[in-house]
Amino acid sequence: MLNPYYTFNTKGKDETLAYRVPIARLLEEQQEESRLLPGLARTDEAVFNVPRQGKNYLRDRGYRNLLTILPNGSRMYEFHSWEKKVSREASTFITTDVPLLDYLQRLKKDGESVSDYETIWYYF
Repeated sequence: MLNPYYTFNTKGKDETLAYRVPIARLLEEQQEESRLLPGLARTDEAVFNVPRQGKNYLRDRGYRNLLTILPNGSRMYEFHSWEKKVSREASTFITTDVPLLDYLQRLKKDGESVSDYETIWYYF
């Protein structure tokens, strides 16, 4: 049996909206798992796939800034390239994440207990 290495967040295209998960949920899940499993037993790493930059590890806050939180709970992020420390030409990528309220309503519609996700609002 293969263990997952990455938990990828899909790119922000309209056709993937039904599958997208907020970054806050990926961070919340990673924190939950870290309490349950010791070091090397944790196999997956939350990753945001930044267009034109590649994988951005969400555990490393040095490569993303939270710009604002919108009224619907959606977070706007600025992602930095890993090249920012070696090149002045490195660009950033700004994106608006999945609204937390929409995500929680989708979970409720699917029969999930929304109270299981009450800490999601504190992750960014």
